[in-house]
Amino acid sequence: MNIPERKISDYISGLENVAVAFLFGSQLSGNVHPESDVDIAILFTSGNVPTNDMQLDLKDRLSRILKSEADVVVLNNASPIIKMQVLKNGKKIIELDRRAYVHFFVRTINEYDDLKRVRAINENNILKGRIYD
Repeated sequence: MNIPERKISDYISGLENVAVAFLFGSQLSGNVHPESDVDIAILFTSGNVPTNDMQLDLKDRLSRILKSEADVVVLNNASPIIKMQVLKNGKKIIELDRRAYVHFFVRTINEYDDLKRVRAINENNILKGRIYD
């Protein structure tokens, strides 16, 4: 599928409180199959995360624009793993708030690094047979 980035960015740019948006996932990596959706990640300005109903509406509208299934990830609420995947492998298509993007970037790196440390300790304990230390 040829992703109409311009249509996506035009629509998302018209939304309130959007700081940054990315494309990511199988459409960018080339691992596309007939059921592949288009993954879009959006960072909203601080304190302005849309409600669940608004997020569903956003997904529906983007799916209609794309004429294909869209999956929307709100980066404000995403796990450190998803956020890092978006930063590492995604393509930034909109940056309306540079300060919010830089803050998100630094926070994501720190959260991911913290997660890696905790996981390393837990994995080491599992290998030693000490799960509850």
